Amino acid sequence: MTKVILNSLLGSLLFLHAGCQMVVVNGNRLENKAEIYSVNPDNLITVTNWVKNSNTDLNIGCRIDKATMQQDTWRIKYHNSYSKNRWMAVEGEFGNGNKYPIILDTGASIGLFVNDIHIKENKLPIHPLTSNNDSVGWGMCHLPELHIGQATLVNWPCFYQEQHTEVQLLGLPLARDKAAIAGLQALRMFKYITFDSIREEVEFSLGTIFEPENSDSWAKYPFTIEEDLGGNSFLYVTIPVAGEETELQLDTGSGRGLAIAEELWEKMYNKTQPVKLHKGRDLYPYIGWLLCKRGVIPVLELGNRVVKDAMISVFPNDSPILDESSGLIGMQCFQDTVMVLDFERRLMWVKAPQSLRLTLTNSS
Repeated sequence: MTKVILNSLLGSLLFLHAGCQMVVVNGNRLENKAEIYSVNPDNLITVTNWVKNSNTDLNIGCRIDKATMQQDTWRIKYHNSYSKNRWMAVEGEFGNGNKYPIILDTGASIGLFVNDIHIKENKLPIHPLTSNNDSVGWGMCHLPELHIGQATLVNWPCFYQEQHTEVQLLGLPLARDKAAIAGLQALRMFKYITFDSIREEVEFSLGTIFEPENSDSWAKYPFTIEEDLGGNSFLYVTIPVAGEETELQLDTGSGRGLAIAEELWEKMYNKTQPVKLHKGRDLYPYIGWLLCKRGVIPVLELGNRVVKDAMISVFPNDSPILDESSGLIGMQCFQDTVMVLDFERRLMWVKAPQSLRLTLTNSS
């Protein structure tokens, strides 16, 4: 009898596992909903000016919460979704008190980004920018305040898209993605940001530059921030990959390893351990499922470190995620170390393996 019950439970679990899938859900047009207020673009003048002038210093507000004992730097724990997604996310709070995961995403080229769930739950005023060719509605919205730790972003340019991802079982939603995005335009206002995946903490500094205790215990890789005519920003870091100096777009919003073009993979292939690629697809929120070839590199040389079981996705050269680069590097490549984005010096600092072991030994 016990065996029958266990077999039944096991069958149910397998059934549930097999039936679950990640789905991109397109919402209905928000401007058609009575509870959503559409505003004239003149009332979103800060956003409109920012887009037209492509000037990150124009009409952008940031303040420190004076009610908190604030120092030059502060730390905040990774959001609990990190354990599953491995993306750089912390808890943030809208001005009305609603809390959401905030993905700290250098791969997002704008300031702030929300989805249709945020618009509905917070009744954010919107200005649709949808064209006749858009299958998914999008636009600007007014997000008065976003609190991240001791920093408050006030009236920042914020965009939305009328879709979100959710886990479904037999077509019924089990969990919806409520993560908002703080993109590169917002992150670069800090002097530096530390992603400490050993202690699972993020450190922010608005006023103090990064000064490591022992600079020799860190590897340093230069990065550039480039802007297109639309004011979108992209961060490219130059780092040796499999012994080859390579420029990749840094994507802290991704918990995966490398997402590269076929052209780059052809150059890398003979410099890594044998990898068998299989047909697959990767989900990129606000883009959708993209066909690729996926595999795992047992040992990948990355700068002065070795990344074990590095996930790799190889995309066609004309893939939409490769419009501006030949590849992206995600946070799986730094999940066992400390990485600092030094916006003042335009350097990415990565803790060396030996010094990391010494640090952990001393702290214990």
